[in-house]
Amino acid sequence: MTHTVRESGPSQHTLTIEVPVEQVESRILEVSRVFQRQVSMPGFRKGKVPLDKVRSEYAAEIEREFLERFIPEVTHEALGEAKLVAVVPPSVTNLRFTPGQPLSFEAVVDVAPQVEVKDWKGYALKRRIKPVAAAQVDGMLDQLREESAVFEDVERPAGPGDVVLLDSQRIDANGRRLSNTKAKGARILLGAPDLLPELEAGLQGAEAGQERTIAVTYPADFRQAELAGQSVRYVVNVKKIQQKNLRALDDTLARDVFGLESLVALRERIQRNLELEDEQRWRRDLEAQAIDELVKRHPMDLSPRLVNYMLEQVVHEQTGSREVSEELHKQLEEHYRPGVERSLKREILLIALAKQENLDVSGEEVGQQILRLAESDPRNAARVRQHYSSADRRRALAESMLEKKALDRVIEAAKIEDEPIAADLPAGQ
Repeated sequence: MTHTVRESGPSQHTLTIEVPVEQVESRILEVSRVFQRQVSMPGFRKGKVPLDKVRSEYAAEIEREFLERFIPEVTHEALGEAKLVAVVPPSVTNLRFTPGQPLSFEAVVDVAPQVEVKDWKGYALKRRIKPVAAAQVDGMLDQLREESAVFEDVERPAGPGDVVLLDSQRIDANGRRLSNTKAKGARILLGAPDLLPELEAGLQGAEAGQERTIAVTYPADFRQAELAGQSVRYVVNVKKIQQKNLRALDDTLARDVFGLESLVALRERIQRNLELEDEQRWRRDLEAQAIDELVKRHPMDLSPRLVNYMLEQVVHEQTGSREVSEELHKQLEEHYRPGVERSLKREILLIALAKQENLDVSGEEVGQQILRLAESDPRNAARVRQHYSSADRRRALAESMLEKKALDRVIEAAKIEDEPIAADLPAGQ
Protein backbone atom coordinates (compact mmCIF):
# COMPACT_ATOMS: atom_id res chain seq x y z
CA MET A 1 0.00 0.00 0.00
CA THR A 2 1.13 3.54 -0.80
CA HIS A 3 -0.41 6.86 0.13
CA THR A 4 0.02 10.59 -0.24
CA VAL A 5 -1.41 13.32 1.99
CA ARG A 6 -2.55 16.83 1.17
CA GLU A 7 -4.36 19.49 3.16
CA SER A 8 -7.86 19.91 1.81
CA GLY A 9 -9.39 22.37 4.28
CA PRO A 10 -9.15 23.75 7.81
CA SER A 11 -8.11 20.83 10.04
CA GLN A 12 -8.76 18.46 7.16
CA HIS A 13 -6.47 16.21 5.11
CA THR A 14 -7.12 13.99 2.11
CA LEU A 15 -5.19 10.74 1.75
CA THR A 16 -4.86 9.24 -1.71
CA ILE A 17 -4.39 5.51 -1.14
CA GLU A 18 -3.41 2.82 -3.64
CA VAL A 19 -3.27 -0.90 -2.91
CA PRO A 20 -1.33 -3.19 -5.29
CA VAL A 21 -3.27 -5.82 -7.20
CA GLU A 22 -1.46 -8.68 -5.43
CA GLN A 23 -2.68 -7.51 -2.00
CA VAL A 24 -6.19 -6.94 -3.34
CA GLU A 25 -6.37 -10.40 -4.88
CA SER A 26 -5.04 -12.01 -1.69
CA ARG A 27 -7.80 -10.42 0.43
CA ILE A 28 -10.54 -11.21 -2.11
CA LEU A 29 -9.36 -14.82 -2.00
CA GLU A 30 -9.68 -14.83 1.80
CA VAL A 31 -13.26 -13.53 1.59
CA SER A 32 -14.07 -16.05 -1.16
CA ARG A 33 -12.92 -18.93 1.04
CA VAL A 34 -15.17 -17.72 3.85
CA PHE A 35 -18.09 -17.80 1.40
CA GLN A 36 -17.01 -21.24 0.21
CA ARG A 37 -17.30 -22.65 3.75
CA GLN A 38 -20.82 -21.23 4.13
CA VAL A 39 -22.61 -21.83 0.83
CA SER A 40 -24.17 -24.85 -0.79
CA MET A 41 -25.36 -25.43 -4.37
CA PRO A 42 -27.26 -28.17 -6.18
CA GLY A 43 -24.96 -31.15 -6.51
CA PHE A 44 -22.57 -29.95 -3.81
CA ARG A 45 -22.64 -30.27 -0.05
CA LYS A 46 -22.19 -27.18 2.14
CA GLY A 47 -18.55 -26.14 2.13
CA LYS A 48 -17.68 -28.35 -0.87
CA VAL A 49 -18.57 -26.00 -3.75
CA PRO A 50 -15.47 -25.38 -5.93
CA LEU A 51 -13.87 -22.01 -5.20
CA ASP A 52 -14.01 -20.77 -8.80
CA LYS A 53 -17.74 -21.52 -8.92
CA VAL A 54 -18.27 -19.66 -5.61
CA ARG A 55 -16.38 -16.65 -6.94
CA SER A 56 -18.41 -16.68 -10.13
CA GLU A 57 -21.86 -17.10 -8.54
CA TYR A 58 -21.26 -14.72 -5.63
CA ALA A 59 -18.99 -12.18 -7.29
CA ALA A 60 -21.03 -9.11 -6.29
CA GLU A 61 -21.50 -10.26 -2.67
CA ILE A 62 -17.80 -11.15 -2.32
CA GLU A 63 -16.69 -7.77 -3.69
CA ARG A 64 -19.08 -5.91 -1.39
CA GLU A 65 -17.88 -7.86 1.67
CA PHE A 66 -14.26 -7.30 0.63
CA LEU A 67 -14.69 -3.54 0.28
CA GLU A 68 -16.65 -3.17 3.55
CA ARG A 69 -13.90 -4.95 5.47
CA PHE A 70 -10.76 -3.96 3.60
CA ILE A 71 -11.18 -0.22 3.06
CA PRO A 72 -11.50 0.63 6.79
CA GLU A 73 -8.45 -1.54 7.54
CA VAL A 74 -6.32 0.11 4.85
CA THR A 75 -7.50 3.57 5.85
CA HIS A 76 -6.62 2.91 9.50
CA GLU A 77 -3.16 1.70 8.47
CA ALA A 78 -2.58 4.78 6.29
CA LEU A 79 -3.69 7.09 9.11
CA GLY A 80 -1.18 5.48 11.42
CA GLU A 81 1.65 5.91 8.91
CA ALA A 82 0.63 9.53 8.30
CA LYS A 83 0.37 10.16 12.07
CA LEU A 84 -3.16 11.54 11.72
CA VAL A 85 -5.88 11.09 14.36
CA ALA A 86 -9.36 11.29 12.84
CA VAL A 87 -11.98 12.99 15.01
CA VAL A 88 -14.81 11.49 12.91
CA PRO A 89 -14.86 8.41 10.68
CA PRO A 90 -13.03 9.23 7.43
CA SER A 91 -15.13 9.78 4.31
CA VAL A 92 -14.19 7.59 1.33
CA THR A 93 -14.41 9.15 -2.14
CA ASN A 94 -13.24 8.45 -5.69
CA LEU A 95 -13.17 4.70 -5.19
CA ARG A 96 -11.71 2.86 -8.20
CA PHE A 97 -11.95 -0.89 -8.07
CA THR A 98 -11.77 -3.27 -11.00
CA PRO A 99 -10.91 -6.95 -10.45
CA GLY A 100 -7.37 -7.57 -11.65
CA GLN A 101 -6.38 -3.91 -11.14
CA PRO A 102 -4.93 -1.98 -8.17
CA LEU A 103 -7.48 -0.55 -5.74
CA SER A 104 -7.38 3.21 -5.18
CA PHE A 105 -9.51 5.71 -3.28
CA GLU A 106 -9.36 8.94 -1.30
CA ALA A 107 -10.04 9.23 2.44
CA VAL A 108 -11.07 12.66 3.71
CA VAL A 109 -9.82 12.94 7.29
CA ASP A 110 -10.88 15.60 9.79
CA VAL A 111 -8.48 16.21 12.67
CA ALA A 112 -8.63 18.37 15.78
CA PRO A 113 -7.57 21.99 15.17
CA GLN A 114 -4.03 22.76 16.29
CA VAL A 115 -4.45 25.60 18.76
CA GLU A 116 -2.19 27.41 21.20
CA VAL A 117 -3.91 28.33 24.44
CA LYS A 118 -2.33 31.68 25.22
CA ASP A 119 -4.82 33.54 27.38
CA TRP A 120 -5.85 31.23 30.23
CA LYS A 121 -4.56 32.81 33.43
CA GLY A 122 -6.14 35.36 35.72
CA TYR A 123 -9.79 34.98 34.74
CA ALA A 124 -12.17 36.91 37.04
CA LEU A 125 -14.58 34.27 38.33
CA LYS A 126 -17.42 34.44 40.85
CA ARG A 127 -17.82 31.78 43.52
CA ARG A 128 -21.52 32.09 44.36
CA ILE A 129 -21.88 30.51 47.81
CA LYS A 130 -25.19 29.69 49.46
CA PRO A 131 -24.87 29.53 53.26
CA VAL A 132 -26.79 26.60 54.71
CA ALA A 133 -29.65 27.97 56.81
CA ALA A 134 -30.92 26.27 59.96
CA ALA A 135 -34.33 26.03 58.29
CA GLN A 136 -32.80 23.83 55.55
CA VAL A 137 -31.45 21.43 58.18
CA ASP A 138 -34.85 21.39 59.88
CA GLY A 139 -36.55 20.70 56.57
CA MET A 140 -34.23 17.79 55.86
CA LEU A 141 -34.84 16.37 59.34
CA ASP A 142 -38.59 16.52 58.69
CA GLN A 143 -38.08 14.69 55.40
CA LEU A 144 -35.97 12.00 57.10
CA ARG A 145 -38.68 11.54 59.76
CA GLU A 146 -41.24 11.05 56.98
CA GLU A 147 -39.04 8.49 55.22
CA SER A 148 -38.40 6.55 58.46
CA ALA A 149 -42.02 6.57 59.65
CA VAL A 150 -43.43 3.39 61.21
CA PHE A 151 -46.80 2.07 59.96
CA GLU A 152 -49.09 0.44 62.52
CA ASP A 153 -52.25 -1.58 61.83
CA VAL A 154 -55.36 0.09 63.22
CA GLU A 155 -58.97 -1.03 63.66
CA ARG A 156 -60.79 2.12 62.51
CA PRO A 157 -61.94 3.82 59.30
CA ALA A 158 -59.20 5.23 57.05
CA GLY A 159 -58.52 8.95 57.22
CA PRO A 160 -56.00 11.47 55.82
CA GLY A 161 -52.42 10.31 56.26
CA ASP A 162 -53.39 6.63 56.61
CA VAL A 163 -52.24 3.86 54.27
CA VAL A 164 -54.89 1.57 52.77
CA LEU A 165 -53.64 -1.89 51.77
CA LEU A 166 -55.90 -3.44 49.15
CA ASP A 167 -56.42 -5.83 46.27
CA SER A 168 -58.24 -4.58 43.17
CA GLN A 169 -59.79 -5.80 39.94
CA ARG A 170 -61.34 -3.94 37.02
CA ILE A 171 -65.04 -4.42 36.25
CA ASP A 172 -67.12 -3.69 33.16
CA ALA A 173 -70.28 -1.57 32.92
CA ASN A 174 -72.36 -4.57 34.09
CA GLY A 175 -70.21 -5.17 37.14
CA ARG A 176 -68.50 -8.27 35.71
CA ARG A 177 -64.92 -8.73 36.88
CA LEU A 178 -62.40 -8.67 34.04
CA SER A 179 -59.86 -11.46 34.00
CA ASN A 180 -56.15 -10.63 33.98
CA THR A 181 -56.78 -7.28 35.72
CA LYS A 182 -56.16 -8.36 39.32
CA ALA A 183 -53.66 -6.35 41.36
CA LYS A 184 -52.68 -7.48 44.86
CA GLY A 185 -51.02 -5.73 47.77
CA ALA A 186 -51.37 -2.12 46.60
CA ARG A 187 -50.49 0.54 49.20
CA ILE A 188 -52.44 3.79 48.86
CA LEU A 189 -51.43 6.78 51.01
CA LEU A 190 -54.46 9.00 51.57
CA GLY A 191 -53.53 12.63 51.09
CA ALA A 192 -50.56 11.90 48.80
CA PRO A 193 -50.06 14.81 46.34
CA ASP A 194 -50.34 12.62 43.22
CA LEU A 195 -53.34 10.56 44.36
CA LEU A 196 -56.31 10.93 42.01
CA PRO A 197 -59.24 12.73 43.75
CA GLU A 198 -61.78 9.99 42.89
CA LEU A 199 -59.57 7.30 44.35
CA GLU A 200 -58.99 9.44 47.46
CA ALA A 201 -62.73 9.98 47.94
CA GLY A 202 -63.52 6.30 47.28
CA LEU A 203 -61.18 5.12 50.05
CA GLN A 204 -61.98 7.69 52.72
CA GLY A 205 -63.58 5.92 55.68
CA ALA A 206 -62.72 2.46 54.36
CA GLU A 207 -62.30 -0.33 56.92
CA ALA A 208 -60.41 -3.62 56.87
CA GLY A 209 -62.54 -6.38 55.31
CA GLN A 210 -64.71 -4.04 53.23
CA GLU A 211 -65.34 -4.37 49.49
CA ARG A 212 -65.93 -1.13 47.59
CA THR A 213 -66.56 -0.14 43.99
CA ILE A 214 -64.70 2.95 42.80
CA ALA A 215 -64.95 4.75 39.44
CA VAL A 216 -61.85 6.64 38.30
CA THR A 217 -61.45 8.94 35.29
CA TYR A 218 -57.77 9.26 34.40
CA PRO A 219 -56.40 12.56 33.05
CA ALA A 220 -55.30 12.68 29.41
CA ASP A 221 -51.64 13.05 30.44
CA PHE A 222 -51.68 10.17 32.94
CA ARG A 223 -48.27 8.47 33.22
CA GLN A 224 -49.66 5.05 32.16
CA ALA A 225 -50.53 5.53 28.50
CA GLU A 226 -53.06 2.67 28.41
CA LEU A 227 -55.14 4.41 31.13
CA ALA A 228 -54.74 8.03 30.00
CA GLY A 229 -58.12 9.64 29.32
CA GLN A 230 -60.00 6.44 30.29
CA SER A 231 -62.88 5.98 32.76
CA VAL A 232 -62.35 2.75 34.72
CA ARG A 233 -64.34 1.03 37.47
CA TYR A 234 -62.66 -1.10 40.14
CA VAL A 235 -63.82 -3.40 42.88
CA VAL A 236 -61.39 -3.16 45.80
CA ASN A 237 -60.99 -5.44 48.82
CA VAL A 238 -59.54 -3.56 51.78
CA LYS A 239 -57.02 -5.72 53.65
CA LYS A 240 -55.63 -3.35 56.26
CA ILE A 241 -55.66 0.24 57.44
CA GLN A 242 -52.31 1.49 58.71
CA GLN A 243 -51.55 4.62 60.65
CA LYS A 244 -48.31 6.45 59.95
CA ASN A 245 -46.39 7.20 63.14
CA LEU A 246 -43.51 9.65 62.90
CA ARG A 247 -40.52 8.94 65.10
CA ALA A 248 -39.66 11.40 67.82
CA LEU A 249 -36.96 13.85 66.84
CA ASP A 250 -34.41 12.68 69.38
CA ASP A 251 -31.19 10.73 69.92
CA THR A 252 -33.02 7.42 69.40
CA LEU A 253 -33.91 8.40 65.83
CA ALA A 254 -30.26 9.23 65.16
CA ARG A 255 -29.03 5.93 66.64
CA ASP A 256 -31.66 3.47 65.33
CA VAL A 257 -32.08 4.80 61.80
CA PHE A 258 -28.77 6.49 60.95
CA GLY A 259 -26.27 4.83 63.29
CA LEU A 260 -25.18 8.14 64.83
CA GLU A 261 -24.72 8.77 68.52
CA SER A 262 -27.03 11.75 68.91
CA LEU A 263 -29.46 14.14 67.26
CA VAL A 264 -26.69 16.76 67.34
CA ALA A 265 -24.48 14.43 65.30
CA LEU A 266 -27.32 13.89 62.83
CA ARG A 267 -27.83 17.63 62.44
CA GLU A 268 -24.09 18.06 61.85
CA ARG A 269 -24.15 15.27 59.22
CA ILE A 270 -27.06 16.95 57.42
CA GLN A 271 -25.34 20.34 57.63
CA ARG A 272 -22.15 18.94 56.10
CA ASN A 273 -24.03 17.09 53.33
CA LEU A 274 -25.87 20.28 52.37
CA GLU A 275 -22.56 22.18 52.37
CA LEU A 276 -21.01 19.51 50.14
CA GLU A 277 -23.95 19.79 47.73
CA ASP A 278 -23.40 23.54 47.57
CA GLU A 279 -19.66 23.06 47.00
CA GLN A 280 -20.45 20.79 44.06
CA ARG A 281 -22.92 23.38 42.71
CA TRP A 282 -20.53 26.34 42.91
CA ARG A 283 -17.69 24.22 41.55
CA ARG A 284 -19.78 23.37 38.47
CA ASP A 285 -20.63 27.07 38.18
CA LEU A 286 -16.94 28.04 38.36
CA GLU A 287 -16.08 25.47 35.70
CA ALA A 288 -18.82 26.82 33.40
CA GLN A 289 -17.54 30.38 33.86
CA ALA A 290 -13.95 29.30 33.14
CA ILE A 291 -14.98 27.44 29.98
CA ASP A 292 -17.01 30.43 28.78
CA GLU A 293 -13.93 32.64 29.13
CA LEU A 294 -11.61 30.08 27.54
CA VAL A 295 -13.86 29.66 24.50
CA LYS A 296 -14.49 33.40 24.15
CA ARG A 297 -10.76 34.23 24.19
CA HIS A 298 -9.74 31.48 21.74
CA PRO A 299 -12.01 31.64 18.69
CA MET A 300 -11.66 28.73 16.28
CA ASP A 301 -13.31 27.23 13.23
CA LEU A 302 -14.65 23.74 13.72
CA SER A 303 -14.83 21.17 10.96
CA PRO A 304 -18.44 21.08 9.66
CA ARG A 305 -18.16 17.30 9.38
CA LEU A 306 -17.14 17.04 13.04
CA VAL A 307 -20.01 19.26 14.19
CA ASN A 308 -22.55 17.42 12.05
CA TYR A 309 -21.28 14.03 13.19
CA MET A 310 -21.57 14.96 16.87
CA LEU A 311 -24.97 16.55 16.29
CA GLU A 312 -26.19 13.32 14.75
CA GLN A 313 -25.00 11.41 17.82
CA VAL A 314 -26.82 13.79 20.18
CA VAL A 315 -30.07 13.76 18.17
CA HIS A 316 -29.94 9.96 18.03
CA GLU A 317 -29.53 9.80 21.83
CA GLN A 318 -32.54 12.05 22.28
CA THR A 319 -34.84 10.26 19.84
CA GLY A 320 -33.61 6.70 20.39
CA SER A 321 -35.17 4.29 17.93
CA ARG A 322 -38.14 6.58 17.20
CA GLU A 323 -38.51 7.82 13.65
CA VAL A 324 -38.77 11.60 13.43
CA SER A 325 -39.69 13.82 10.53
CA GLU A 326 -37.03 15.67 8.58
CA GLU A 327 -38.39 18.96 9.92
CA LEU A 328 -38.20 17.83 13.56
CA HIS A 329 -34.72 16.42 12.98
CA LYS A 330 -33.62 19.80 11.65
CA GLN A 331 -35.18 21.60 14.62
CA LEU A 332 -33.37 19.27 17.05
CA GLU A 333 -30.07 19.90 15.29
CA GLU A 334 -30.50 23.66 15.56
CA HIS A 335 -31.49 23.35 19.21
CA TYR A 336 -28.44 21.28 20.17
CA ARG A 337 -25.88 22.91 17.83
CA PRO A 338 -24.66 25.66 20.25
CA GLY A 339 -24.10 23.14 23.04
CA VAL A 340 -22.32 20.70 20.73
CA GLU A 341 -20.01 23.40 19.37
CA ARG A 342 -19.21 24.65 22.88
CA SER A 343 -18.49 21.11 24.08
CA LEU A 344 -16.15 20.46 21.13
CA LYS A 345 -14.27 23.71 21.67
CA ARG A 346 -13.98 22.93 25.37
CA GLU A 347 -12.45 19.53 24.64
CA ILE A 348 -10.02 20.86 22.02
CA LEU A 349 -8.81 23.74 24.21
CA LEU A 350 -8.40 21.70 27.38
CA ILE A 351 -6.50 18.90 25.63
CA ALA A 352 -4.25 21.53 24.00
CA LEU A 353 -3.64 23.19 27.37
CA ALA A 354 -2.86 19.84 28.98
CA LYS A 355 -0.25 19.22 26.29
CA GLN A 356 1.26 22.69 26.77
CA GLU A 357 1.46 22.21 30.54
CA ASN A 358 2.82 18.65 30.28
CA LEU A 359 -0.14 17.23 32.17
CA ASP A 360 -0.72 13.50 32.06
CA VAL A 361 -3.00 10.78 33.41
CA SER A 362 -1.34 7.50 34.36
CA GLY A 363 -2.82 4.05 34.05
CA GLU A 364 -2.80 3.85 37.85
CA GLU A 365 -4.91 7.02 38.09
CA VAL A 366 -7.42 5.58 35.62
CA GLY A 367 -7.60 2.38 37.69
CA GLN A 368 -8.18 4.34 40.89
CA GLN A 369 -10.97 6.35 39.26
CA ILE A 370 -12.70 3.16 38.08
CA LEU A 371 -12.43 1.82 41.64
CA ARG A 372 -14.02 5.00 43.02
CA LEU A 373 -16.85 4.76 40.48
CA ALA A 374 -17.47 1.13 41.43
CA GLU A 375 -17.41 1.87 45.18
CA SER A 376 -19.83 4.78 44.76
CA ASP A 377 -22.45 2.39 43.34
CA PRO A 378 -21.90 -1.01 45.01
CA ARG A 379 -24.98 -2.60 43.42
CA ASN A 380 -23.59 -1.96 39.93
CA ALA A 381 -19.89 -2.34 40.75
CA ALA A 382 -19.46 -5.40 38.52
CA ARG A 383 -21.19 -3.62 35.63
CA VAL A 384 -18.93 -0.58 36.08
CA ARG A 385 -15.79 -2.73 35.99
CA GLN A 386 -17.07 -4.60 32.94
CA HIS A 387 -17.84 -1.29 31.20
CA TYR A 388 -14.26 -0.11 31.65
CA SER A 389 -12.68 -3.41 30.66
CA SER A 390 -12.67 -2.02 27.12
CA ALA A 391 -9.41 -0.28 26.14
CA ASP A 392 -11.36 2.37 24.20
CA ARG A 393 -13.49 3.24 27.23
CA ARG A 394 -10.48 3.42 29.52
CA ARG A 395 -8.83 5.70 26.98
CA ALA A 396 -11.93 7.91 26.87
CA LEU A 397 -11.98 8.04 30.68
CA ALA A 398 -8.30 9.01 30.73
CA GLU A 399 -8.99 11.81 28.26
CA SER A 400 -11.88 13.08 30.39
CA MET A 401 -9.63 13.04 33.47
CA LEU A 402 -6.94 14.91 31.54
CA GLU A 403 -9.45 17.60 30.54
CA LYS A 404 -10.40 17.97 34.22
CA LYS A 405 -6.76 18.41 35.20
CA ALA A 406 -6.40 21.18 32.62
CA LEU A 407 -9.61 22.85 33.79
CA ASP A 408 -8.40 22.66 37.40
CA ARG A 409 -5.23 24.45 36.28
CA VAL A 410 -7.31 27.26 34.73
CA ILE A 411 -9.36 27.67 37.91
CA GLU A 412 -6.26 27.59 40.12
CA ALA A 413 -4.83 30.46 38.05
CA ALA A 414 -8.05 32.49 38.18
CA LYS A 415 -8.94 35.45 40.42
CA ILE A 416 -11.94 34.14 42.35
CA GLU A 417 -14.26 36.46 44.24
CA ASP A 418 -16.74 35.03 46.73
CA GLU A 419 -20.32 36.21 46.28
CA PRO A 420 -22.77 34.96 48.95
CA ILE A 421 -26.32 34.42 47.72
CA ALA A 422 -29.54 33.70 49.57
CA ALA A 423 -29.98 30.16 50.87
CA ASP A 424 -32.72 27.92 49.51
CA LEU A 425 -35.42 27.64 52.16
CA PRO A 426 -38.08 24.93 52.44
CA ALA A 427 -41.51 25.83 51.11
CA GLY A 428 -43.45 28.00 53.53
CA GLN A 429 -40.34 29.47 55.19
